[in-house]
Amino acid sequence: MAVYSVIRPFNNNVVLAKDEKTKEEAVLVGKGIGFNVRPGDKVEETKIEKVFYFFDRDQFRQYETVVSRIDKRVIGVAEEIIAMACAEFKTPLNEHIHVALADHINFTLERLAGGLEINNPFLEEIKVLYPEDYELACKAARLIEERFDVKIPDGEKGFIAMHLHSARANREVSKTVKYASMINKMVEIIEGELGKKIERDGINYARLLVHLRFTLERIDKNIPIKNPLLSNIKKEFRGSYAIAKKLGDFIYERMGKRVPEDEIGYLALHIHRISFSIAGEQL
Repeated sequence: MAVYSVIRPFNNNVVLAKDEKTKEEAVLVGKGIGFNVRPGDKVEETKIEKVFYFFDRDQFRQYETVVSRIDKRVIGVAEEIIAMACAEFKTPLNEHIHVALADHINFTLERLAGGLEINNPFLEEIKVLYPEDYELACKAARLIEERFDVKIPDGEKGFIAMHLHSARANREVSKTVKYASMINKMVEIIEGELGKKIERDGINYARLLVHLRFTLERIDKNIPIKNPLLSNIKKEFRGSYAIAKKLGDFIYERMGKRVPEDEIGYLALHIHRISFSIAGEQL
């Protein structure tokens, strides 16, 4: 077991420490691990529940910058949320989450203190696309509320979920935001073409959003897909296929990549299913 000495305590449950053997910095999380400790103190081994090393030195320098300018209580709660996420997801998160989540929570608290409204236009999509991340974000929000005596709005829970998902998927938050924004617009295009609103709590809506997400990921990564029903779809679901082609044009505008006909065909299938369900609801 490594021996650690405290560099800086953040709260009762989180400290920044140095591995005495390797001289590397690490964030240590554990109940009571930071209670009544000072820089230079040895960390009690039995209290260590989670250890986060910084293998990317650039990330650590960014972390040091964040630590130096914001309330250490914010750093502490962010690290507790990260430890909770690692325990529940049973997967490592991208190192950048230590910088991004603390910075985001700090910004959120500043906006709430200033009475600024937090609006998340992609909240419904986030709930459907990333349910596990959103569920954990709700737990994170409760922790923040307890520590800072604030009320975290639902929109902010959605933003926290996006940070968690991005760290799990090992990609930048900006890409998760881009996907959510595009999916939101694609649903608007479908509704505009059908002339009807899609029921947000229906199973077909959830299926549509998940399919749109995987479509964007495949196109982004240039992963081909084969659609053996393509010729039949083009003949039997002409209206839905025409709408799907408009979605393909939109994706090309935003991503600069052509959408293959096989993908257009699958999009048409989902649009047909949505239009059929709407028609059934109208009867």
